[in-house]
Amino acid sequence: MSTACCSATTEDPAPALVVLEEPASSGCCSAPEAPAAAEQEQSSCCGTAEQPAPTKTEESSGCCGPAATPEPEPAPATGCCGPAEPEPVSCCGSAEQEAPADVRTGLSLDDAVTALGGSVPQVTDPAPYILPQWLEATEASLEGAKPWYTVADRGEGELAFLPGFLFDADPVVDADPRTYLGWQPKNGAAACCSSTCCCGSTNETVEAFGTEAFFPALLLGSPLGYRSEASASVEDPLLVADLIDRIVPAAAESGVRSIIAPWLHDSPYNEVLALALQAYGGTVAFHGENNLLELQHDSYDAYLASLPARKRRRVKEDRDRAANSGTRIERKDREELRPLVGRISELITQNRQKYGGGGEDEAHIGALLRALVEGDADVRAYLAYKDDEVAAVSVTVRQGKRLFVKWAGFDYESLGERSGIYFELVLDRPLRDAYAEGVTSIEAGPGADEAKRLRGFKPRQIRSAILVTDTELRPEVAKLHAAFGQARRDALGATTAEAPTTAIGRLKAKLLGGSAYAPIEPLQPEGGCCG
Repeated sequence: MSTACCSATTEDPAPALVVLEEPASSGCCSAPEAPAAAEQEQSSCCGTAEQPAPTKTEESSGCCGPAATPEPEPAPATGCCGPAEPEPVSCCGSAEQEAPADVRTGLSLDDAVTALGGSVPQVTDPAPYILPQWLEATEASLEGAKPWYTVADRGEGELAFLPGFLFDADPVVDADPRTYLGWQPKNGAAACCSSTCCCGSTNETVEAFGTEAFFPALLLGSPLGYRSEASASVEDPLLVADLIDRIVPAAAESGVRSIIAPWLHDSPYNEVLALALQAYGGTVAFHGENNLLELQHDSYDAYLASLPARKRRRVKEDRDRAANSGTRIERKDREELRPLVGRISELITQNRQKYGGGGEDEAHIGALLRALVEGDADVRAYLAYKDDEVAAVSVTVRQGKRLFVKWAGFDYESLGERSGIYFELVLDRPLRDAYAEGVTSIEAGPGADEAKRLRGFKPRQIRSAILVTDTELRPEVAKLHAAFGQARRDALGATTAEAPTTAIGRLKAKLLGGSAYAPIEPLQPEGGCCG
């Protein structure tokens, strides 16, 4: 997405991302101090270059600001802003800016994969939930979901891919844009890892807007993977902005009334995605936190030894409880899981119903798990048998050097409420195997935060973004979205982190919905519905 170096229009129907500057900055790429004397060498926008010293009557005001005394006869522009017309120039003189990518949107999955050259690019290490086998199963099992995939091609093999699904009306609650304003359907369905409705009058307020204010709705990401993210063949987050530059106007032309990216996990690519949606009038707010552990030790034993003595004792107590639970624990991989799909789906569904499971049901889970097995994904399950019956399960998916803990399910009538099996299946066994296999990180999802933080997992913020095409409605939507984000933060026990100290840090925190480091108290005692 091309941007002007030092300016942005407010009425442009296809706005570009704006480069935000600290107040003290006088150059659009850097913030050099003003020369102390006229004969001091001036800094150019992207380096140091000798330029004629200003006369005593001139005041240097940076390449973008006007001088105190206007020049009587303006010379040809050579600064970093370049001439206003006829051609935009880069921040480093008059060089041409890189052309935006060729972007195609509204594609089927087959057309998208063909445009990508036969496979989804994975240089950016995407989650398994935005890869073809998962997306195919989503299309087949999620009622009302119409595919809307987007591909960017910048040439020379530089590609990006963003999945999306179009919903005409009344989708599963996790895919409903109104959910992220604090609205809840009359049937009482709750979104995954839902915590609260932000205020008593929210439903009435949102319903007064009418469904036509939100539908058709375009969801960016994987609705049954709870991820809003793009993948690319190059490590260039700005390629994501090119995707949004095509998606937003194309969606509006097709009658889409709202665009949502509900699960923006913390990454440079998602930060650009959020900022690009904001440039079109969208709003971004806090949604929750993921639990991430970077595996920084040579072995599981070395990792365990690095924990404080109190935490090591807790881990040992959890393992002892599991050992005394009367269960037998086994791991099964890939094709070994095929005959167990039905029982695994049943247990996971029971767990989700117990803790408020969002939009996934047993049919969805079964379809997704079968797709992983049939697509030869690196899927594995840890199973606890009691009296030769599977009584508990944890399902994980390895993608590259990352391990994702996706589902957990328990037969509480058989195991009891506090068997200790959860910790062994969901955290300790996968962690030991991850060290043995050379995995570099584990994502364990929301829920059971105390047990995860005890083992060294760190919080990573998740945000949601929403854009409605009705410009008159945007201020009210922004208020509701911000209020719901704050209500979730409060209900989950998040604390306000120390405010950023720099101007850029404060601006980013304001734009993106607050701190990325606020800890979350446990949402559910033994695992969340998202992980």
